[in-house]
Formats: sequence, structure tokens, C-alpha cells
Amino acid sequence: MVKRIRTLYRYFLMLLLFVQVAQTQASIIVDAQPDTQNVVQVAVTDIPSSFYPYADVELPEHYSHLFFDPLLRWGNTKQLEYRLLDKFKTINSRKTRFYLKKKIYFHSGNSLTSNDVIWSLKEVLKISTLKKEGQETIKITRVNNHQFDIESQFTQAQLLDYLTHIFILDSRFYKSNKIDHNTPQKTLPHPISKLPLSGTGPYQVAGFYAGVNLSVQENRHYWQNQPIVKRLNFIKIQSPESRLYALLANDIDISEQISNKNIETIRLSGSKRIYQTSASNVLFLTINDQNNTIFSQERARNAIHLAINQAGIIKHILNGTGSIDRVFKVNKSEPSLPIYDVKRAKSIFKKIRGPKKLSLLVLADDSIYNDKVIFALINMLKKLEVSLEVTQAETRTEWKALQFKHDLALSMWRTSLIEEHGVYQDIFAHSLLQQYLTLQFEAQEQPLAMADKIQLFEQLQLSDTIIPLFSKNKIWASDKQFDLTHLFSINGIPYWHLLTIND
Repeated sequence: MVKRIRTLYRYFLMLLLFVQVAQTQASIIVDAQPDTQNVVQVAVTDIPSSFYPYADVELPEHYSHLFFDPLLRWGNTKQLEYRLLDKFKTINSRKTRFYLKKKIYFHSGNSLTSNDVIWSLKEVLKISTLKKEGQETIKITRVNNHQFDIESQFTQAQLLDYLTHIFILDSRFYKSNKIDHNTPQKTLPHPISKLPLSGTGPYQVAGFYAGVNLSVQENRHYWQNQPIVKRLNFIKIQSPESRLYALLANDIDISEQISNKNIETIRLSGSKRIYQTSASNVLFLTINDQNNTIFSQERARNAIHLAINQAGIIKHILNGTGSIDRVFKVNKSEPSLPIYDVKRAKSIFKKIRGPKKLSLLVLADDSIYNDKVIFALINMLKKLEVSLEVTQAETRTEWKALQFKHDLALSMWRTSLIEEHGVYQDIFAHSLLQQYLTLQFEAQEQPLAMADKIQLFEQLQLSDTIIPLFSKNKIWASDKQFDLTHLFSINGIPYWHLLTIND
């Protein structure tokens, strides 16, 4: 009993120490900002190193919406919201005419025209990470100051989805200032005398300390309604535990990426709220028959799937902050939840004389390949009397080189695309499944249309060749005075100007 009390006391002292450290860290950053009384403090995992959305050190989309507007964007339902666009009309199957809203001004005071849209799309073409989406097939033509045409091989639905990720820049500002966008932004103490960027977004930069924090203030000339929250201070706190302690100590108001194991702690506090955002992401387990021919038998692959307790992973590792589902099921009558049956799996493996040792390839990524997930897979396959050897690839290139030399492979895929065909295209062409899927597609008797590829992809899931293990939600937390309900888009992007304060 005495030993237990001492253990609890040591735990309490450690917790107190963490709170004090978090308080000190947050207080130093807050004190560095002017007029902090009305500033909402947001703990984030990282601070951008550039204010330019199309640089090699690209501004994350999470921050881009602070300073720039796209032509249109996804709302918190599967509906597109018009932003800089007033309307559009179809000219033909490959050509669409777009109409800009009038009397919209950049931070510099320059007015928005179709020239800015054309220039911004040319900037996008310089970025290799965006080229993969196929925008090189886009041809844009100026009609007049507020109208332009886009011709593309995309369907109109794909084109609109793609345009939600294109932020419109002030071409006259960037041409005249000649900013080196690939050089990380230097510290900008308050007050800022020279504009570091020019967009049409709801906020402007108020202060910036590289790797520490980014402070923003309302754009008083914003073309839409003014944000309710006038000032935001984004503070980099890398450790999820430190973000939690800072939130519980009231040193921050909102926190990004709270650990799922701490959800109950936040709920029990009584003064905080949890928000879960879901986006398109899946952790896939691929079973490779090239390294071991026994997996050319569907029942062998099925035995592996039967031995994996996916519901248990969701419950005990993700603490309910995820889901299990096939990706865009073709056969809607198929059950969403997979069967977990170790007894049946052992029986199958015994009959086919399954191997006693299997290899698993994973990609190094602390945010995805939680050691607990890998540990769970090792223990689940132990019940089949199979030992699992894990190899970790440090880069995508290394992962691709080793993919076909392992029996099993784990790969996380994620996208912010919403349109169905665009999502499939991203999986087929840009995910870590790409090499494997390409072999499957090329093995068919004739070239496959997209609809055929989608159907084959579904068959690969139904036959346990590719197993979607789970999708994972992102967890935010806030003080109860803030309402994050309508803050996030359907693809999990926070639109900070929509942040509201409860009465």
C-alpha cells in the first residue's frame, strides 16, 4: 500500500513539473506579443517557414487560408463554397468559363483580376509536389478583367476539386517585390513595417518568430464579413504532452493534435472540449504474393485478415478516434466491419501449411506507424504461430525498393481531395500502393479505363490482397468558450475566420 502511494505521489510530482514547464514556455511566447489580452492562443505542431504557398518550403494549407483565398473551397458538408468566384458556366465538356467577384482587394490595395488567377496558376506549375495532380493539362485563357476560361482533361467535378487547393496571389505585388520564396522567412517583430505577403485572405501577419510562433491580425479591408476573433497567436509546441498540459493550465486556448489516449483526461476537466476531424486517409496492409507464392491463394490472405482484430485496434489503440471501412465500396451490400476469427484463421493456416515466419515493411513516420499498431500485428500473428519480422524504410524511395521483398507492407495514404475519381487517381498514381497497383492493372488482358481500375481495386480489397486497416481522425481540443463546430471543412482544414466564441 505504501509503495503504491509513493508511486502515485511521484506521478503527481511529474505531472506538476510538466505543467510548470508548459506554463513557462507558453508564458514566454505570450509575453513577446503585444496586446495579448484579446489574442487567442493556438498550440500547433509546427510553424511555417515561408508565407508563400508555392515555394519549396511550402506554406501548409492549414495556414494558407489565413492569408489567401482559393476560387472556391469545400465547406463542412460535401458542398462547394464560392470564394473569389461569382459563378461559372460550361462552354463544352472540356472548357469552363469562370467569373470573378468584383471589388475584391489584396492586402496591398491592388484589386483582384483574372491576370492574378493566370499568374498564380503559372506559379503552381513550378512546384513539383503540385504537378503530380495533373495541372499541367490545364490551359487558362483571359477573357477580360473578371472572366477567364479553363480547358482541361479533368472532368468539371475534378477541376473544381483541384481549384479548391489553388490560392490566388497578388501578381503585381510579387512581381515588384521580387521575394525569394525558397528562402525561409526571417523573424518579423511587431509592428511590421513592410508587407511580407499579399493575398485576399481574412488575416495579415502581425508578428513572426521562426520556429516559435506566428501572430496574425484581422484584415480590416477583407472583402467578406470580418472574423469574430481579431487576433490569433500560433505557438509551436512539438510534444503532444506539452500541448495537453498547456491547455489544462489555461496557457493556451486551442490545441492541435491531442493524443487520443488523453481524450478522457480532457473530458474530465469539465472546462475543455474535444473535436475530431476526419479526412481521406487509410492505413493499408498489402499482402504480397511475389515474395511468397502461398499468398496467391485467397484463403491464405483471408487467414491473415481473420487474425487481425481491427475493431480492437480502433478501440484500444486509437481509443475510438478512427473507423474501419473499405475505400468507396462498389458492392454496397458487403459488410463494413471485417470478421475477426482467430480459430478459423489457425485452421486455414494449418491446412495450407502456412509459413512460420513473415516479414513486414513499414515507412518511418512517428505520426502514422504507431509502435502500438505494429506491436499489435506482431502479437495477433503470434496466435497463428507466425513470427513477424519488421523492417523500417527511412524514405519513400527505400520503401519502394524493398516493397516486393517483403510478405506484408504497411502504407498510409492521405489526400485533401474530395471528388471521387480524383481520390482514386491519387491512390493509383501517388500513394505507396502505386507500384503494386500498376502491376495489377498491367496484368490485365487490355488497358483499363478508370471505371475498370476502380472495380479491380475493389476486388483486391474484397479478396484481401489489399486490406484497409483503419482511417484515423485528427483530434483538436479547446477551452469551452470557443466553438470549433463549424471551423473545419469536410477534408479537415480549419478556416480560422469562422472561429466563434460562446456566450
